Amino acid sequence: MNGKSFIYGVLIGGAIAGISTLLTTSAPGADRRAQVKVAARNIQTTLDELKQEAIQVKDQVAQAIDEGKSTVGNIAEEIQVSVELWQNSIKPHQETIQQNITNVEKELENLEKELAKNETK
Repeated sequence: MNGKSFIYGVLIGGAIAGISTLLTTSAPGADRRAQVKVAARNIQTTLDELKQEAIQVKDQVAQAIDEGKSTVGNIAEEIQVSVELWQNSIKPHQETIQQNITNVEKELENLEKELAKNETK
């Protein structure tokens, strides 16, 4: 629900209630003016409370956004550190595997050469 729509609804509802009260009661003019003043004060009090609550909600949302940003930043840093640690931990294994692949390739070349020699004999 839009905040403006809600406030307009409160104002219009209050005005309609005040007018209907004035039209349906048989109180003298002074009493009616007093009732209108009380109703106006009540409406103003309600609007002030709504304004304060809206400000509190806005502040809470801003605080939640700030906390979310810091949390996401911390998580991103932790993930980056974890990835770096993982990369560093597998680096020796990568080098060993690469050396083994190179050795296997050399052995295959040697076997191919020997097979070629044996076929020509």
